[in-house]
Amino acid sequence: VEKRKKFYYLKTLKDNLMMRHKQGKSSVISIKDRFESELFTELDYTIQNIELNNENSKNILIKLTETLDKVLTDNLYQAKNDDISRQHREILEKIASHIISIANFGVSDNYCLIFKLFDILLQIEYSIIQQNIDSVWRIILVSQIESTDVCVDLLKRLLEIYAKSREMNLYIKNLISALSNIQMDAHMILKSPLFCPAILDEFSSKIANNVSMLQAIGIMASFTSEVCDVCLSGFIEQSKFTKLLNKNKRRKLDKERTPDIKIVQIIEPLILLISSFLKALRFTALFRDELEKEFKKMFDRFIYPILSINYDDKDEFLFGKMTYAALSLHNVLVDISLIYWKNTSTPHFITILCDTTFTYPKSKLFLNKVRLQHVHRSISSINYRYNTNIDSDGSEIILHKLMESVLYTLKEPENLDVSWTGKLVDLDDTNFAVANCMTILGDWLDVVSNLCHEHHLASIVRFIINWSITCSSINLQPPKEISVRTLCLQLLKSAEFFELKSLRKEIYNCFQHIRAEEMTSCSNGNHKELDIILLISLQGQQSDKSNLLDNVTSCFNKSFNNINPSFCVSLKCINKIAKFLALLLLFPMEYFTKQEIGNLSLVILLIDKWVSVIKTESYDGVTSTIKCSILCRNLIGKFIAYTNKKDDVLKKNASFIIWWISSINAYQKYITGYIGNLGHDDVAIIQNLFENYTQITCQTFALIIRQVLVSHPDDNGFKLDYLNNIVDHFKNLYDGAEKSIPEMKDSCMSFSNDIRWMFSFEFLSLGIEFAGTRKYSKNGRIDRENSVWILFLTLQSIVKKILNGLLSDVLDKSLQEIQNSADLNRKGSLFLELGNELKTYKICLQYYHLDNNSELEVIKEASTMVSMLLKIFKITTSMLRAGSMESDKIPDNEVVVFKHCVTLLSMVIDLTSLIEIEFFANISHETFILVCDLMKIFYNEGSNREVMKELDAIFNSIISRASNERYDILANIILSKIEDFQFSNDKNTNKYELIFLIHLIDVFFRNSNHGQLRRLEQKLPNLLCGICGMAELIDKVSHGTQILQISKFLICHRAFSFQSTDIGIVLSIVITLTSPKRHYEDHEYKELFEEICYLLYNILIHRCEQLIHTIPTFIFIIQGLFHCFKKITKSIKNNLKEIQQKEQQSGNRYISWWEVHLKEPLSNESAKTFTRLLTMISHAKKPGNKAFIKHIPSLLSEYIYIQTSNSLLESSIRDVLKNGIYSLLDLCGQFERDMIMVSLDLVGKSLFKSLWTEYNKDWKYVGRG
Repeated sequence: VEKRKKFYYLKTLKDNLMMRHKQGKSSVISIKDRFESELFTELDYTIQNIELNNENSKNILIKLTETLDKVLTDNLYQAKNDDISRQHREILEKIASHIISIANFGVSDNYCLIFKLFDILLQIEYSIIQQNIDSVWRIILVSQIESTDVCVDLLKRLLEIYAKSREMNLYIKNLISALSNIQMDAHMILKSPLFCPAILDEFSSKIANNVSMLQAIGIMASFTSEVCDVCLSGFIEQSKFTKLLNKNKRRKLDKERTPDIKIVQIIEPLILLISSFLKALRFTALFRDELEKEFKKMFDRFIYPILSINYDDKDEFLFGKMTYAALSLHNVLVDISLIYWKNTSTPHFITILCDTTFTYPKSKLFLNKVRLQHVHRSISSINYRYNTNIDSDGSEIILHKLMESVLYTLKEPENLDVSWTGKLVDLDDTNFAVANCMTILGDWLDVVSNLCHEHHLASIVRFIINWSITCSSINLQPPKEISVRTLCLQLLKSAEFFELKSLRKEIYNCFQHIRAEEMTSCSNGNHKELDIILLISLQGQQSDKSNLLDNVTSCFNKSFNNINPSFCVSLKCINKIAKFLALLLLFPMEYFTKQEIGNLSLVILLIDKWVSVIKTESYDGVTSTIKCSILCRNLIGKFIAYTNKKDDVLKKNASFIIWWISSINAYQKYITGYIGNLGHDDVAIIQNLFENYTQITCQTFALIIRQVLVSHPDDNGFKLDYLNNIVDHFKNLYDGAEKSIPEMKDSCMSFSNDIRWMFSFEFLSLGIEFAGTRKYSKNGRIDRENSVWILFLTLQSIVKKILNGLLSDVLDKSLQEIQNSADLNRKGSLFLELGNELKTYKICLQYYHLDNNSELEVIKEASTMVSMLLKIFKITTSMLRAGSMESDKIPDNEVVVFKHCVTLLSMVIDLTSLIEIEFFANISHETFILVCDLMKIFYNEGSNREVMKELDAIFNSIISRASNERYDILANIILSKIEDFQFSNDKNTNKYELIFLIHLIDVFFRNSNHGQLRRLEQKLPNLLCGICGMAELIDKVSHGTQILQISKFLICHRAFSFQSTDIGIVLSIVITLTSPKRHYEDHEYKELFEEICYLLYNILIHRCEQLIHTIPTFIFIIQGLFHCFKKITKSIKNNLKEIQQKEQQSGNRYISWWEVHLKEPLSNESAKTFTRLLTMISHAKKPGNKAFIKHIPSLLSEYIYIQTSNSLLESSIRDVLKNGIYSLLDLCGQFERDMIMVSLDLVGKSLFKSLWTEYNKDWKYVGRG
């Protein structure tokens, strides 16, 4: 019986298909129709398997999804009034009913597939889903799936269909009906995708754009009826005051109706739906009065009865939900309608809002929202009064009463770590305090601050500051959930917070509390800094501070060589200080007066001093102490730019800066001794903090020195005294510098190099910065008699002398270490740790450009540099020999060695650029050779990108500084490497040499300027032949795309003049990369295709005249590119290789590389790139245009052949390629069209005729051709 059914079905399909084609022009059944019959037959048998329970439900759903997706993608179902269409619809209806049956079993793993199937069916024939919409709603509501993306897509498509058909009222009606008929907890309903933010936003959008005002009035009336008749009546019947309510209301309620328990589950989802509907409404003057009547009816029949009557013996849970619904609706209505607010804001109702209290969290939250909303409306409406009998003073009293009732609920949560997701569905008694703080302090802070009393405002500021200070983490990371702490931290960044009136006073009180309660209690009698802080606070705005400055300076006179903690401080105290400093850091400097900034500078200095001598036993205490110091010095740097020379104490006395520098040395010794027993991760954290601490101090130091030089232009005596103190301190630091380096390297903590050179570098850099100013120069020359400049020269000579000896000594030790050490990581490592020393040495050498040194001094310094650089080359060469020059994967220890080599070479480049001596040309040549050796190592797959970038930068520096003669030498070296590579027989060597050469050529060309590239013009043919030879050997697509990019660069650059033979070599590179026998390890062919298109496109633009003699090759390449977009039918896929072999053996056609290796068609983006290439052919210059015409038939024939030889082009691809194909048809005359027709079969001829018709209709005769 089943076989007969199948035979009859297929016979009917065949007869109908033959009938269709007899009525048309062609008698050949198309591939599309055959494919259609196969798919629907497969669907029919899948349904039979469901009925016979032969397969697992999940497997059946997967099969249905795949098959229906093909039906949708190829647009195989058409709603027509014929037998086949009716049979297809019956199959689709059966599928929908069976999907619903499977969903009723409630297997959670199936829901994603079910929603996907509903989505596909909705796109194929939406009326099938509309017939079963109640079942679809129920399935969505009861489903419990982890990912709601598929369900959200389905719901969005449903909304789109209802909106387009102007049936949003039907959508709402069906949804309410589904909510009423399901037995489910309201909390779970609200968790459903139906009420997720994305769907509610989409719902509002459809209401706003697709619902007329007349239709909106009807929807609002249905909402009012649903809320009042169903929800309110059931609720009121549970109260003893039903009779009282019936007397007061015009509409008498049915006393015999039993309480409806479904109120609990429907009321919150219904209110959420109504709120989304109301927010989306767009009022028009014509229907405004009708809508306002509906709003008033909602208030009279639902909102007011719920809120105004005190029910006895009520169900607290149900009462809470009803009051939340009433307040939420009132909040939305007031928000969208000013008339509604004026009509409903009666004295009695406002009194209810003032006096009412609720226990349900959502009701309490929305009660506060309604109160604050009324206050805001009242303030905004100037002419409004509550009643003609109440004057303005009375209205103000009521507003204050409302505000007090709101602020009374502002309380701290019992648990400090409690948080809230921000969703109403997750609101409960535990996190109500968080939601309430978010409403009062976040959404309505401006309203609260303008109307509340002064003591309330002070309490709010104190609340925010205290919660910010007690925050356990100093870093402000974006939170996943909302807490009171994160709310306060967000408020600290808002403009409203800094406008609060009592902020200054509360900030002062907060710090005084920390000083008195936390800092003083821990100091064990050492209160000097704290007493001075108190004195600064008490003086306030007084101007006489001479004694105060002396007191502050006295705290910093003693040298600070070692940290000897004198008292212990708790971690809580340190964190509070750190958070207070972070709070000050958030303040804009414009908030403070000049006097306040001066006072704060003194206070922060004293806090920094106090923090430096505290004792902490824990790891967290050490890190928090360093963070405090970082924040202190960051604040000082921020204050410096906003102070003048009269106010800033840091610019009056150098002892503060000297103390800072010495404190870093002391910190370094203290931390180095502390971290001996810590783990590697903890050491790394402390190291990063200390480096940050050092950098901020160094930046602030440079900023202060710069300000001293600028702010005292006429007071050389003060500047000399100030700078002399700093230079003298540097001299003390330099004593024994050579001895201290080995000690630092033996420590257990690998700090960045000796910090004394960091400050020397900054100081000497400022000397160079100010050397060119008029103050220090005369007639463009440095004034050697200027006392400030002499001071900089003095320090420069001292530093240079010390560093000459130090670096020479370290280089000798490094060479000795290389000879004796077997550890690769230790070879030359001692020299590599002197980064700051080398930077400072480089700055010292730059003074030779500024000062009028004799030629003898320059040559002497150059000889010192030469001896140093020769030693560096020995170190680098030894490192390279120690590592593996050629390997498949570089070991980690050797990677470290090679990185050291790169660092040394970058130092060489920096040093040789300072003094122009002819001998340095040879050093640059040696550097180039070493860089090439390193490139060969690092330009492999998975290499370190940072090192590669640094190598490229070194290479660029060598090329850019090379003279013409030197550039020719380097170019000859590269060409000789290419020639040697072609004749090499070692396959392993070739693999790594090939990668190196490709990148070397690429970097060499891109870093050469136009004049340098012109010198390579005669070498272009040899270079192209070398690139073509490399293209034959690559085995990765990424390397092929890099070769194409190099070729494109040469084609586009104006420095080269190409001949026809050169263009032929470039095209042969493309053919080589896509030969049928070529196999690549990776299969990312999209980039390769697009690079080929870009190359051919640029040849048409820049080298069209030279292309004329190689057009057949050019066309041959494009023919193969057409096959990148075809899609092989399922019936041919398995036998594709056999078919291709037969075609190739018969000699009928050439099988391109793309046909063999490309399994799936490329994307629409690639098709757009190909279309631009085809369009450019018709836009070529006239001589090239004529030469192309006779080759156009072969391109168009290939395009038609793709669609007739067991393959097809998807409609989206055809649409993208259309412009390119039409531009080719512009070049075709009658002769070319005849050539195309001769080469095609019957189906192809039919397709070409329809293509020609579309071309004339859509392109040629509408002015686009």
